[in-house]
Amino acid sequence: MAKKEAGFSTWLQRVRRTGEFSDVKVCVNGEEFHLHMLPLLNASAYFRNLPSTSNGSPPLSSSPHSAQHGCCRIINIPDLPGGVEGFSAIADFCYLLKPNFTLENVAPIRAAAEFLGVTEVLECSKKFLYVNVFVQWQASVSFLQHYHRLSSPVDEYVETRCLKVIVAACAKAFGETKYLTAPILFLANRTPENNHHRHTTSSQCQTLTEILVHMSSLPDAYASEAIEALVDAKVNLNLKCRQSRNVRSWLNSLIDNDCQTDRARCWVVLCLSRMLIKGAPAIRPWMELSSQYWCTLLEHVDHLVTMVDEVMKVRLVVVKKVLEHRIGVGMEELDDYLHCYRFVPETLLSMIGYYVDEADPDPESLDEVAGEVDGFLWNFAETGSIAPDVFLSLFKAFPASCRQSHDTTYGSIEKLLAKRPDCTPDDKQQLWRLVDPSKLSPAVNEAALSNPGFLSQPHILESVLQHHSEELSKLDDNDGRNLRHIMQKVINASLKLLEENSRRSNEIVELQKQYAALLGGKLQDSSESSPDPLWRSNVQSHHRLFVNKNVTEVPEISEAPSTTIVGSIHGSV
Repeated sequence: MAKKEAGFSTWLQRVRRTGEFSDVKVCVNGEEFHLHMLPLLNASAYFRNLPSTSNGSPPLSSSPHSAQHGCCRIINIPDLPGGVEGFSAIADFCYLLKPNFTLENVAPIRAAAEFLGVTEVLECSKKFLYVNVFVQWQASVSFLQHYHRLSSPVDEYVETRCLKVIVAACAKAFGETKYLTAPILFLANRTPENNHHRHTTSSQCQTLTEILVHMSSLPDAYASEAIEALVDAKVNLNLKCRQSRNVRSWLNSLIDNDCQTDRARCWVVLCLSRMLIKGAPAIRPWMELSSQYWCTLLEHVDHLVTMVDEVMKVRLVVVKKVLEHRIGVGMEELDDYLHCYRFVPETLLSMIGYYVDEADPDPESLDEVAGEVDGFLWNFAETGSIAPDVFLSLFKAFPASCRQSHDTTYGSIEKLLAKRPDCTPDDKQQLWRLVDPSKLSPAVNEAALSNPGFLSQPHILESVLQHHSEELSKLDDNDGRNLRHIMQKVINASLKLLEENSRRSNEIVELQKQYAALLGGKLQDSSESSPDPLWRSNVQSHHRLFVNKNVTEVPEISEAPSTTIVGSIHGSV
């Protein structure tokens, strides 16, 4: 009996191969299969349910196949899931040939088996997938990386189970990891023949790193679904052992070194940020996990948001705003100095806005943060990476009382203007107006008074004249040497002020000429259009004073310095 069965099986496989006695032609995606209805009816529910006339679906018709075989049926299956490869394997199974599953063909065969109702092949493919794909997260990641969707229920079946395996492994790794630390570099058997470096780290942390890196390398659709599932898993990130200084080094190593593409870096940052935000408490303190975690993630978001397409940028910006708000309002919870992080100016401004407006800081904390922001301004100015308006906003975010010294501010503005020669005159004036000369140390003040740009500001010259007038008031009338020295400084400052006012008046006159030309009108006489009708006489009077060295008469200056200041100088003389 066994021999008869073997003989029948052999005969079936031979006619499958040769197409002898074929009574049905199945057309799949343009390719023809010359088969036999009996084996197909025996194995497939699809063929058993076909109507016996040509009115059914898929179309069934009769036409002469060959003169030798007479009439045969023609069955068209134009959009069979799994395509020609899947149908060929199912046809072989109908002729008692078991499918030879591989990672590449198991999905197409399963898709064709589902469509054609071949339950035995479904069971066989299920076993193969569980043994070779769903058994561990590495296999699931590898399978998804090369998977091509088939527009079949098998897509959801394979993808859902693969992602479930990956997410479960990642959640488990988070739970088992006790120390988040970057690999430690050490020398192993270093000899002239074996001169290389090796890295080591905790096995749990290494596993977590590997899962995150591989998950982030998945196609976007799968990476997005995996992150959603991991966020919903509510993994507990709040472990005290992670509040060490190793957190930042681990994040930097993971994102900068282990991830190979900017796309992968974005997915890792999104995953960790969303998990962190989801697990943070609704009320302060928010940074129960090390604030290094929050700030380092924001650093990387800052960097990546300028390097990706619009779709990814939208995802990053949503996370960025939440991180800025949480860090800004919780700035007093930082376990590191703010200046340790590399935030871009706009991000820092956003955080400071939340801090000042919502955190209700005490004066001491406000002073401390203002000092750190001044350090940022210095660094930004050195590289020219901050726009003048952002510089102004960051400086003005704090009350004037927060800064007892303006030395750093003066140096930052000087560096910024050197790095950004494109600053407009208005930008320069607004920047220099931030500096309070009375808050400059003697050494910086002396350097500032030698800076033409700094001295070109009328309010600076006014303060200089005010200072000199105070010096004069303290001198003895018989101290002629010092008196002449101070008066010479008064004259120089006054001339500088007159020169600056003259330059600005000339600019106004030129603008008026251009405006009149546009209107087609006549420009008024320049003496009438000057902002101060006494200007011309004042300049001449001051010139005579300088030439004659006559310190007993100082002319009144119309714009700056004010008449009060000049009057006080005149009175002291």
